[in-house]
Amino acid sequence: MRAPDPAITTGTVAAALAPPAIICAVGVLLLVLGHTQPAWLDGRVGPGLFAQWLSKGVIGLSMIWAIVSLIEVRRPPSRPAGPADSVRFRGPLGHGIMLLAAVSLFAVLLPLMGLVTACAVAGGVAGWAAGDRSPRALAFSAVICGTIAAGIGLTLLPPTTQIWPWGPF
Repeated sequence: MRAPDPAITTGTVAAALAPPAIICAVGVLLLVLGHTQPAWLDGRVGPGLFAQWLSKGVIGLSMIWAIVSLIEVRRPPSRPAGPADSVRFRGPLGHGIMLLAAVSLFAVLLPLMGLVTACAVAGGVAGWAAGDRSPRALAFSAVICGTIAAGIGLTLLPPTTQIWPWGPF
């Protein structure tokens, strides 16, 4: 049996789990608020369905983040922080702030720019928060998120939904 690592303390674990727990709590609050709106109206998608899916996504991502944070606590740093790290939000709190920024941007841009653009921007910001990614990878993330949103919008949502910036269709 291996002896526990002396560098891993209760404070270290708590510091690693606090940001994802806070984000998860926000997701649970959004889920509760999403359940106050109907998910389906007369066989069509209601206003609460997307809110419920989005909040479940936030909860799921925060749980994955908590697991990754626990794994990172046990692993020694692979390299010292360099100048490239100063460009990104570092540490668990920085990633959480960027995740909340992506969700908030989605909510703000949805009525202004439509579903596809809002999802593409949110996907790009969430990709940026994920770590060292190239502009090409961020653009790919944004295109994938926009494509998925367009597929959902064209197949599941009612025709009056603003999918594009210029109107419902």
